[in-house]
Amino acid sequence: MATRVDRTIAQPPGPGIGQPVADGFRASDIVLTEIAKLQNDGEYTRRDLGELRTDMRDLRDRMSKLEVRVDHLPSKGFIVGVVMIALTLIGGLLTVAPKLQTWAGISPPVATSAVAPAKSTN
Repeated sequence: MATRVDRTIAQPPGPGIGQPVADGFRASDIVLTEIAKLQNDGEYTRRDLGELRTDMRDLRDRMSKLEVRVDHLPSKGFIVGVVMIALTLIGGLLTVAPKLQTWAGISPPVATSAVAPAKSTN
């Protein structure tokens, strides 16, 4: 009897057919590593959100204090009114200043005419 020699090349099973032992451990390790990374990232995200909430509360408190301080400031209309009144008073005083000096006797009287009266020789 003659023995028959099998000369076919052994090929790995196709996808979905069986599971190679070495590949199976590698894939599950990768999945577990990725899950651990996601959990770690989730913890960092949770921590950062906690800090963000604290910062937002602090910001809200500071804004309310700032609003109270701003409420006590004078309005634009008040400031414009005070400046207009001050300019009017300064202009009036500059206009009346020579007469006030004359009445107080601080400066000599201002001549009203530029030509001196003519002397009469009689």
